Amino acid sequence: MARRRTPQPGRPCGILYVNHASKIAGAEQCLLRMIKNLDRSRYAPFLVCPEGDLAQEARRRDVPVFPLRFTDYQRNRSRVGKFSCPNPLLALWHVLEAAALACRISTLARKESVHIIHANSLLARVPTYLAGRITGAPVVWHVRDILSSRLWLAVYDFMARHGVARLIIVSNACRVQFSRLSNVATVYDGIDSEAFKWDADAASRVRATFGWDERHTVFGIFGRISSTKGHDHFVEAAVAVHARYPQTQWLVVGEAWSQEEKRFLSRLRRRVSEAGLERSIVFTGFRTDVSALMSACDVVVVPSIIQDSFPNTVLEAMACSRAIVAYAVGGIPEAIEDGISGLLVRQMDANGLAEAETLLIENPALREKLGRNARDRVVTYFGVEKAQKGIERIYEEVLATAAR
Repeated sequence: MARRRTPQPGRPCGILYVNHASKIAGAEQCLLRMIKNLDRSRYAPFLVCPEGDLAQEARRRDVPVFPLRFTDYQRNRSRVGKFSCPNPLLALWHVLEAAALACRISTLARKESVHIIHANSLLARVPTYLAGRITGAPVVWHVRDILSSRLWLAVYDFMARHGVARLIIVSNACRVQFSRLSNVATVYDGIDSEAFKWDADAASRVRATFGWDERHTVFGIFGRISSTKGHDHFVEAAVAVHARYPQTQWLVVGEAWSQEEKRFLSRLRRRVSEAGLERSIVFTGFRTDVSALMSACDVVVVPSIIQDSFPNTVLEAMACSRAIVAYAVGGIPEAIEDGISGLLVRQMDANGLAEAETLLIENPALREKLGRNARDRVVTYFGVEKAQKGIERIYEEVLATAAR
């Protein structure tokens, strides 16, 4: 193992962030906030990621970017007709690719005098672990995923014990999978509550664009269109509610990335068409004016059907003073207090979603109270400054330990 670098007095410590995705989703938004709020007098950020939207945004923040391609080393199965089976050769190839990527990251870390290697995403874990072993630089993992694979949980648990300095966990629900480790710390993601807040003028403009007025109660779902995010549950709840409240409108904001997700989107559109709700359920595609669109909604719905660790959408909706209806999964109940700052529904219960939506249609005062409480809660507990202090405190601890 190489000797670790010691920070030089008066010079910022190099932090090499590694992210496997090029598009900007929740994890990438959090990374950009980290970079934006990083104390540049103490830390110098660098970024390894594929070329794309994330790289462009990082460069706008004066961050040196080193474009590298990543492989999904967790996908080690091949399809034979209708069946999927393990492929040892594919697994071996992915191991070799991860090792090659780790060597490239190690070269960059040495060249830029990096003091900490910070994996921001799931598929950055193995390459950063290997790079840390090669260079001797301490490795920090930002854990944002709740995994179901026992194999990969065992692999990551071993690595975390033998070569990862610290794990930053985004929620206590996410922390359970590493409950036996001592090198973990929960740091909730933070939101800029000034960048995301209810804007009456923006809300009026958006509602006028779609032809909505005070008669319409609007429900919105935000983020990448995927079956794991429960868009089909959102549509089924809309079908049920529309039968009683035909003036209600639903907004689907986001795009599908993969071919599988595009097929899922086609099925959603077909279901909307079969239900005759083309004029009531609007698909906007990708939008950058998320805060304005949220302001135009009366309620934001988060029907994740997976164990979502700590969805960025929840924090954004809370900051926008929106009432929220969400499945009680993963870290969502750590953000939302049921009946106080939002309504939580049992997972996979589209009828429960419809009942909660009906309650909020019939009770405008409850919507306002939930939104107001949500805003107060996110400002108090989930501000970006608090999150940044927690992360930089961990950097200080890791550097102090490495210097011993």
